[in-house]
Amino acid sequence: MIELIIFAVLITLIVLTIRSGKSVVLENPLIIERVGQYHITLAPQLNLAQPFIEAIAKQLNTPREASQNSTTQCFEVRDRQVTAQRHDFYLLAITLRNGMLYFQAITPHPLVRDQDSHIKTLMKFANAVLVHLPATGKHDAALDERIVVAAQEVARLRSINIQQIA
Repeated sequence: MIELIIFAVLITLIVLTIRSGKSVVLENPLIIERVGQYHITLAPQLNLAQPFIEAIAKQLNTPREASQNSTTQCFEVRDRQVTAQRHDFYLLAITLRNGMLYFQAITPHPLVRDQDSHIKTLMKFANAVLVHLPATGKHDAALDERIVVAAQEVARLRSINIQQIA
């Protein structure tokens, strides 16, 4: 009898351990900051984009000077894991400001389908995050290209469709 109870408890623990591996979609914005490396701001329901964004940050993790700046690079990202949550795609902005990477991810307005509106929405959100962080150094055009290449390379490795929007 005791063996049967122990067996039932063990089976229950194993099932609970296996099932707890599913990611939960958060209904609130998420801010992740790795001091001196990057700052990520994710809109509600985009927390599943975190591994992709952190992989881009890792790809760009080379020593940077505090005076390095880039323009904001905007992307349309179609990630099956993330877009299964009611949206076909999400928008991602990447900026290097004073040697630190800043990522902002948002979902587009549901009824708006044109790229100009997507860029305006994304830039408005990115500028709101970066408003208190004025660029202190010069803009480096080579950094813009490195950001685009890194995002595309990580997307290719993860079978994610990414398109730069300008």
